Amino acid sequence: MPNPPLPRSDDPPARFAVTIAPPPSYQHREAFREVAETVDIALRRLGHDSVLTDELRVPGRRPIVFGSNTLSWWGLEVPDDAVLFNLEQIAPESEWVTEELLSLFRRHIVWDYSLRNIAALRELGVPDVRHVPIGHVPELERIPPAVERDIDVLVVGSLNERRLAPIERLRGLGVNAQAHFGLYGPARDALYARAEIILNTHYYDTKIFEIVRVSYLLANGLFVVSEDCADAEEAAPFAPAVAFTGYDRVVETCLHYLDSPAERAARIEAGREIMRDRPATGYLAAAVADLERRVVGP
Repeated sequence: MPNPPLPRSDDPPARFAVTIAPPPSYQHREAFREVAETVDIALRRLGHDSVLTDELRVPGRRPIVFGSNTLSWWGLEVPDDAVLFNLEQIAPESEWVTEELLSLFRRHIVWDYSLRNIAALRELGVPDVRHVPIGHVPELERIPPAVERDIDVLVVGSLNERRLAPIERLRGLGVNAQAHFGLYGPARDALYARAEIILNTHYYDTKIFEIVRVSYLLANGLFVVSEDCADAEEAAPFAPAVAFTGYDRVVETCLHYLDSPAERAARIEAGREIMRDRPATGYLAAAVADLERRVVGP
């Protein structure tokens, strides 16, 4: 898809480095890739000077950092003016919510995609956190349809018993159900393209809607069955596209939609439209304006 001309404003563009912080040797850094790309593209569409990079310090550029939850592993420190974009679920049972990470968040501006996360962070003493929803850029509509959709139900992501149980039940019923971990980029997208249904079940009991994963699927015309979420308000805008269901009805719901191609097609079209109505430029324009107000003062 060709890139349209990027709009310019009369104000000088801000200079950003959208940074995927974990080192290239860490495979799971790629979990941040699509949102980081979206932020970088949206900033450039707004007329700002942005680069997508692996470097935490790029002279003359303000970093927007993904993967700050892993920084302590590598002994990495972020510049004082860094914005930390959190994509992890802030849940009591999460291994990511450490005092070390919270201390880092308290020293920086934090952007977060989830209102539920934001409320939890504020309760944990992180005052400077702004809601930046996951938005859409047309460049990320990039998964071509497979010649044959030979996978019935697919899960890709971190796996535990809770996520594997429905897959095992479906296999027992003769359904070609697959679960994969550690796949990213083209290899993962090729699997997505072959699947009739992408299944989204929660890893934690907190049940925050995994919009980070699901948004990319909807934008690329993929059909999603998802376990119900704890926050109905966050999930409601996606209800015309995503087939939400209780955990105990996941298998039944998958079987229903496998036999209902017309219903799948209608939800797929709704998903594309929902994402196209969520331009990332709008969310990033508000977030950058907030940063600029802090520089200039009231």
